Amino acid sequence: MAVPVKRVEREFLLRAACDENLEILMSAGGTEWAVRIAEVRDKFVVFRHSAPLRVLSKGAGLDFTFLVRGQTVAFRARVKESGEGRLVTEMPDTVWKNLSRRYPRMTPPAGLTVSFSFKGERYELPFPSSEAFDPVEEPQANPEFEPRDIRKLMQEFYRKAAKIASDRAVVMFKARGPEGIEEELMTRHGRIYYLPTAIGGIPVVDPYASQRILTRDDFLELFEEHGVEPAYREDELARFERAKRVEGVLSELKIPILFQEYVVGFVHILNRQPGKAPFDLGVLDTFAQFAKVLAWSLKINGYFRNAPRRGAGISTETIDLSAGGILFGSTDESLQRALLEGSEIVVTLSTGKRNLSAGGVVRRRFLDEQGAFYGVAFTHIAPEDFRYLFEYLYGRPFTDDDATSIEGLPMRGLL
Repeated sequence: MAVPVKRVEREFLLRAACDENLEILMSAGGTEWAVRIAEVRDKFVVFRHSAPLRVLSKGAGLDFTFLVRGQTVAFRARVKESGEGRLVTEMPDTVWKNLSRRYPRMTPPAGLTVSFSFKGERYELPFPSSEAFDPVEEPQANPEFEPRDIRKLMQEFYRKAAKIASDRAVVMFKARGPEGIEEELMTRHGRIYYLPTAIGGIPVVDPYASQRILTRDDFLELFEEHGVEPAYREDELARFERAKRVEGVLSELKIPILFQEYVVGFVHILNRQPGKAPFDLGVLDTFAQFAKVLAWSLKINGYFRNAPRRGAGISTETIDLSAGGILFGSTDESLQRALLEGSEIVVTLSTGKRNLSAGGVVRRRFLDEQGAFYGVAFTHIAPEDFRYLFEYLYGRPFTDDDATSIEGLPMRGLL
């Protein structure tokens, strides 16, 4: 039996289909056509298609179905506009999910409270906050940078940097805050300030798939935020680049040292000496790795030892819940920076009669005007806790046949 989903889950399912490039069957003109979602907006959905335009007339109602995570999703939407390869429909009023999988998501039962905590300790630190988040986990073994002995780690940094740069330093924000436009941007975004050459100027594009460096657009947006008229933003950036050349800067890197949501300092490498090669991406990668190792080294060598810890149970607004995962929302902006796809958390559920916990991973997150929403898949849970959760949600005992149909959960010990 199919049931309608709430608005939040509607967008969650459509965005999942978009992000995962899922094939969707569209019924039009008496036959079915394979389409894919290119974009999901508040009031419309954009599809890629190869159907003839004659079956996509404006105002026509089309039926769509697709499979996501073992369940069938279906909806009807009206055509807003169509063209070769591109179809725009209204956002469907209702999306149905077919509960063909064994363990559907359920509305949270009355009396259930849910909270979660991050894996590892969280800190309250007197450093600038960033939009980025790094959990600061133990790095893979690297013969170049050994975190256990911070004195030797710093010696290795200076030795390597001396070969390519005239000036090098590690600057901590304990004695001072960010200075200059590049440090303001670096701390805000948690990304690297990179000036490959003073002649070439700030990069136009970020060559990395995941955003790692500041680009010209970042500078232009901040200038406008500071009150510079749009027509004069490029002039302001040209003045910044010219000032670097006047200072004799040939190449420069400022790499943030990220610790959770904080920028605790930065690695600064600068060259004013003619004849040395410009800093290429290999140099950037080497010292970005050093910055990550240094963050871990600071932690294990007690740099944050006396810092207060954040509270462990973070309450959530639970949207729905199943035996294999949970969808919840939050309006906490600091949480939006910290809780990213791939984040490992521990979910604690209290039913009034029993408390139980499950390890989980954030598989999907999306933002809208009401806050952020997170889809978490449980990755490990004690067998006795799982059995209790199953019976609590579905009102029937857990059987041996059920054990094979829960995706993502280790079933050892349940059979």
